[in-house]
Amino acid sequence: MNRRIRIILLAISLLLVIGTLGWLTHVLLVQAEETGHSEQRIRVEALAHEAKLEMDRLLTSFITFEQARGYFEYQPVYAYKRPYDLRMGAPAPGEATRGSNLAAYLPDYVTAFIQISPAGRVTGPALPPELAGRLNEQKDLYQRLNGKVSSLTSVPSSGNLWTDIRNEILHESPEPEPTVSGSPAQVETVTSFVPVEDGGNLYILRQVHTSRGIYLQGALMNMDNLNRRLPGQVKMLLPHSRLATFNPSSPPPEEPRQAGALPFANAPLIFLPGDTGAVPLQDHKKMLTWTLTLIWSMVLLGAAGVIWLMLGTFRLEQRRGDFVSAVTHELRTPLTSFSLYTEMLEDGMVPEQKKPEYYANMQRECRRLEHLIENVLSYSRLQRNAIRRARDTLTCQELFEPIAEKIERRLREADISFSFALAQPIRILPIHTDAVSVEQIMDNLTSNAIKYAKGENAKVQLTVQADRHNIVIRFRDNGPGISPKNRKLVFKPFRRTKDATNSRKPGVGLGLALARDTARSLGGDLKLEFGTLGGASFLLTIPKS
Repeated sequence: MNRRIRIILLAISLLLVIGTLGWLTHVLLVQAEETGHSEQRIRVEALAHEAKLEMDRLLTSFITFEQARGYFEYQPVYAYKRPYDLRMGAPAPGEATRGSNLAAYLPDYVTAFIQISPAGRVTGPALPPELAGRLNEQKDLYQRLNGKVSSLTSVPSSGNLWTDIRNEILHESPEPEPTVSGSPAQVETVTSFVPVEDGGNLYILRQVHTSRGIYLQGALMNMDNLNRRLPGQVKMLLPHSRLATFNPSSPPPEEPRQAGALPFANAPLIFLPGDTGAVPLQDHKKMLTWTLTLIWSMVLLGAAGVIWLMLGTFRLEQRRGDFVSAVTHELRTPLTSFSLYTEMLEDGMVPEQKKPEYYANMQRECRRLEHLIENVLSYSRLQRNAIRRARDTLTCQELFEPIAEKIERRLREADISFSFALAQPIRILPIHTDAVSVEQIMDNLTSNAIKYAKGENAKVQLTVQADRHNIVIRFRDNGPGISPKNRKLVFKPFRRTKDATNSRKPGVGLGLALARDTARSLGGDLKLEFGTLGGASFLLTIPKS
């Protein structure tokens, strides 16, 4: 498959994987955030129900207690010796009286106990004058409250079935029977207490049906103190929560529609949570972020690994192609020479005096093939770590002088001058390394110099010195050198610069790559320096021990 097509398919696959993972990440983070807020809403609603249960308990207990209280207790004083149903109204002069128990009893959540007569007059035991004045100023207070209480209570029976049905349909109260002027009002029926709202105030009232009309009795509740009685857990987590009244017949305002607002079923009250920021919000998003970060890291590492493997495959294919191309080209020349020389010798076309020259050329081409094959096999063994080094302990003089003699002999045949300098202090310095591998490295450097340093006044210098840890060998020539743009290609196997290719120099581009890998296998390295003679300079380091 074409390399470009494979790259496009890889890019599309990675985009699909990353896009899908990105979409899933977004969905999971949104769901985690929604889950956290849902849990917070559930917690707020649980607190609202806790507050509602506490208020229901308080109001139910209060209503139950007050329901058992006599109707006459809502007057400052009453004639206690009268019959039970005739104690409504002011006592007559000289009549035995008793003060109401409500004058000394006032829970903190009750502002005042009140009684409203059919004429609209508001009285009550221990009713503060200022509050009495404000209530009496509301001329239609009785009509409003009586209408609301009537809508929540059943109409008392009149004893006549058809009258009761008519009153139930029309929601009318029975007409009071005429009474003798001056006689006390007779109480006929006392209804149950019901909570009603009026002007933002909460009343708990009941109707007292008498022969002179319907009286309203009950309590005006203290909303501030009711809010103070909210459970401590609610006030701690919802510090801005409060109870508010509302008119059931009107549409609720915006505030009661917020999350966690809970209307009461048996009272015109609603619990408003206020700011819910203090309620703990479990950060599922944060916990999920760490997991997603790990997943993204693994995916990106996997993608990087796939890209690295594909690039390695491309490099391997390119190296294989370079190898085939270079080796094929390098084998073609000697094989052509062998074929031509053998045919000429076989056909007797070569004079006797020329045969030694032909044999020498064939032997040179044979050595060239042997050198090529040996380099390829050595490089293959290095790549597979199949070379077992035989470490020898010898002095620098014993190691480098034979190598220098061999280099000088080869360079002399190529008409290249050679100079060798071994630092005096390290001549007897022992070194533990593979002498054959060092010789192979120097042989490859010499072959490279012979290819490119030919010409008039061609020179090669070999110097051996030592630093703290390594033996430092510099191999320099005064050839054309290596341009900066080609320096990265020098040690790449089966890669040759354009200048070398165009000059038709023999070789497959493996000698320097093999030399560097061999140096590294010995624990050293081979690097390219700028030559002081204007050519190429190679720096070889070998550990002392």
